[in-house]
Amino acid sequence: MKRILIIGLIALSLILTSCAGFKPNDEALLRAELKKWESFTGDGIIELSAFGFSLRKPFSLAKSAKQMRLDVIEGGIFGANASPLISMYLGDYFAMAAPAMPALEALNLKDKIPFGTLALFSSADYLFDKYGAEIIREKAIVRDSLTINFSPKYKLESVTDRKSGANVTLSYTNRGDLDKLEIKAGQVVSAKLLFDDVKYQVPSILPLPEGTATQQNIMELLKDEGMFQMFKGLLGN
Repeated sequence: MKRILIIGLIALSLILTSCAGFKPNDEALLRAELKKWESFTGDGIIELSAFGFSLRKPFSLAKSAKQMRLDVIEGGIFGANASPLISMYLGDYFAMAAPAMPALEALNLKDKIPFGTLALFSSADYLFDKYGAEIIREKAIVRDSLTINFSPKYKLESVTDRKSGANVTLSYTNRGDLDKLEIKAGQVVSAKLLFDDVKYQVPSILPLPEGTATQQNIMELLKDEGMFQMFKGLLGN
């Protein structure tokens, strides 16, 4: 009886060890998740709020290792007459084109962009080599004003940059695909991107012309007809 019990315990141990071998390796899982953020495209609906106004429009987002561009579109992404209402480009420089909100182009929004985070996610291999052990151990990276949090399955959950005042939170579908990305820049501007489709591929990105932002004060901008000027492209929509 004792021999049978010992054999049974050994067999059970082998079975459990075999099952454990099928669990995803932490390093491989983390590498795979980081790779998704290196280059991808996505589209869906964006809910944008700024200074008490809001709009809900289709969007198209593309990110590569060195560039990113977001277009908020009027007329439907696949519509024959689709045209960008607001476009933002980030590469070696930041640029914005905003026919719908022309006064936004005069604001210095560069300080609200967490460049450090974008630089980190430009190379999955670099990020893993430098911070992989820390992410696996802590499920987070904390550096100066920047905090990046990951889920137990190493999906990117949130980014907080206290220096710029920017905060990004993310959620996923049951299949693990990106579902919602919410951005807050200070107290007056926020955007919620609701994804219909995401593809992990290297996109072709057309840069916007580099403009010259000013340090114009937002309260000065909104005086008199400033609010109308900012949103004149939306008032008829």
